[in-house]
Amino acid sequence: MLWLADAPSLRALAARLDDVSGHLAPHAGGVLSPVFGPGQMARHPELAQHADRLRALRRWCEEASADLRRRAAIAEQAEAVALDPVEPPAVRTGLVAAASGAGDAALSELRLLVEGREAGPGRDEAVAAFFAALPPDAAFAVALAGAALVGPLGGAPYELRYAANRLLIRQARAEAAALWLTDRAALLARLLEPRAVPFTRDGKVVVRPAPRQFLLFDPRGNGRVAEVFGDLASATSVAVTVPGTGNNLTTYSDGPGTNALALHDFAERFSAGRTATIAWMGCDLPQTLPQAAWTSYAEAGGPMLRDFVAGLRLRDDVHTTLVGHSYGSTVTGHAVTAGLRPRNLVAVASPGWGVYSADGLHAPGTRLYALRHPHDVIGVAPVLSLMSKTGLLGLLATPWTGHGQDPVLLDGVTRLATGTDRDLVQLGFDVDAHGDYFTTTGRSRVATENIARVIVGDPPSIGLRKTRNR
Repeated sequence: MLWLADAPSLRALAARLDDVSGHLAPHAGGVLSPVFGPGQMARHPELAQHADRLRALRRWCEEASADLRRRAAIAEQAEAVALDPVEPPAVRTGLVAAASGAGDAALSELRLLVEGREAGPGRDEAVAAFFAALPPDAAFAVALAGAALVGPLGGAPYELRYAANRLLIRQARAEAAALWLTDRAALLARLLEPRAVPFTRDGKVVVRPAPRQFLLFDPRGNGRVAEVFGDLASATSVAVTVPGTGNNLTTYSDGPGTNALALHDFAERFSAGRTATIAWMGCDLPQTLPQAAWTSYAEAGGPMLRDFVAGLRLRDDVHTTLVGHSYGSTVTGHAVTAGLRPRNLVAVASPGWGVYSADGLHAPGTRLYALRHPHDVIGVAPVLSLMSKTGLLGLLATPWTGHGQDPVLLDGVTRLATGTDRDLVQLGFDVDAHGDYFTTTGRSRVATENIARVIVGDPPSIGLRKTRNR
């Protein structure tokens, strides 16, 4: 059955259902409301035999009311999208269809397909086949009616995931605005600001605004997000960057997102536009330095990163590179030991991949790279890790703290230059240096350029140590 897609009508009908549910709801003490209370039951004993049906009716009213409000929220977004010049027309059409219930039957089928199946290649293939069998309009209706399901769903087409996650961001922004959470609303609004994307027209490169491309958005807790820069469908090289300690939804735009974009700018230039870069913040990250010593975040995040990359269903000829900064490198190390097999693994200012030898990664086909400013304070982390595990710090040796050997010291790893490797004064530490690896200006651009060259398969211009045979 198709409901009206007009937001005020949907909300009005939901309110009527709430009134009915309120009359059927039990009051304090478990008795029914005055409509079906003890007095009514005494005068009309025949009502007692309908108690189960009345309870079922109340549940139906509550579920239908919630669904109508969901549809109303989608209908409101359809009206907002109509005023957005960068949003594809198919998105508004899909929103209208989703609000009307046109995709409900197919969405139910998708839920049944996904329920009870663990993330992995088998489920990803089934999801891809499901969407391939749908007409484009129906696929958009399903994705937008079930945005919370489709947004992070491996195997779903990229364009559907992008549209679903933008809808989730718009809904989260609307909820924040309704609660007068102005800072939160402004934060989410930034995620919807279009990107300037170059394209070729009549043999000339023209820059135009384009909607953002998110493969994941979850505002709960510290927040999770994954954003794509470039054309993921046509890319021959794909990089996934993972940030470190202290990062969350609040820091994303000026931190991980900006860093990934700086790296992408170089990689895209070196590959003539055939590279896509993904800023992945799809797991909980430690928010304090004491938490950064724990292995639990990486142990949980590694398999999540593995499943995320598998869910992209990249072609076999696409070269993938994992770039982990600080604690993010530990997450990437655990993703590799959990079974992910990228072409390249790059550790940037790393406390460790979680291993004490390159062989511990069990990925002989993966090329390993590492880089660290000589005066980056992170250089002491592996030393403290080893001392903690052996009890030399006066602490109990614990298996859940510390992240292994410094990757720049491991055999089998090529150490890349950062632009500061030949500084005359190497004594002491520089706290600010730890965040200075992704930039388009200054000496540290050498680090960004070298990582970008690894991503596109072009030998880095400056390396400090050659890879040994493993």
